[in-house]
Amino acid sequence: MSEEKTPVEIDTKKIQVDDEKLIDDAVQFINEKANETLYKGSIEIGEYILEHFFNGDPKLASSKNPKKPQSFNNLCDRDDLIVHPNQLGLMVRVASQEKYFIEKEIDTTALSYTHKASLVKMDNGLKKNNMVKKCIEKEWTTRQLEDAIKKHLNTLPSIPKPSLIRTTKKYITKIDEVLKTVKDADLDFNANDVSEMSDARRDTLRTNLTDLKNKIEEILDKEISKKCGKALEELTKIDEEIKAEKKKNPAKRGRLAKKK
Repeated sequence: MSEEKTPVEIDTKKIQVDDEKLIDDAVQFINEKANETLYKGSIEIGEYILEHFFNGDPKLASSKNPKKPQSFNNLCDRDDLIVHPNQLGLMVRVASQEKYFIEKEIDTTALSYTHKASLVKMDNGLKKNNMVKKCIEKEWTTRQLEDAIKKHLNTLPSIPKPSLIRTTKKYITKIDEVLKTVKDADLDFNANDVSEMSDARRDTLRTNLTDLKNKIEEILDKEISKKCGKALEELTKIDEEIKAEKKKNPAKRGRLAKKK
């Protein structure tokens, strides 16, 4: 005969089941509300930045022109800004995208913020419109949408690589600028001033100094130097092969003799 469970044991198990359900329900509720709050807040922040820093112009906000409003970059540099600059930039792009959807009368209320954040990877146009429609109809998760976008992007023609001459020149210019900036930088500080900083500001200073040190070491990376050396060796080898070929088959000079 099987042992009968005491009322205490039954009650304990029931409490455990009820407790698990209580926690599951709470997690679901909290996550849903957090996502709603995050979505609403992210959209509002993006719209605010778009309006106040880019005059409501999505093209200006998405431009890679370094001359676009410097005030946005200054905002991102603020130590007391709790939103990471990358996340802030994403919020602006999503807000710009929302303007596009409204203009095209595309209803995206069924999409979550993460869906919309994924869609900014696509250029505005028919392909994006169809992707939104398909996502809503098929009730895709964010992961499924990401996969579809990745598949679409892989079908696009690859951007031609810039010429090696322009690439090397660009790198030289950038490194020269960095080295000049670092050389001119004044990293001396007064110990009393630092000791009067808050713990948070000293932590920020420590992080910045560490990042600066690491980035300088990256610039002076021996591996990069080796790559440049290898490229030079290949270039020299090609030059020698061309010279040998020219020596073997010299180009004929002078005018051809006229036939009599």
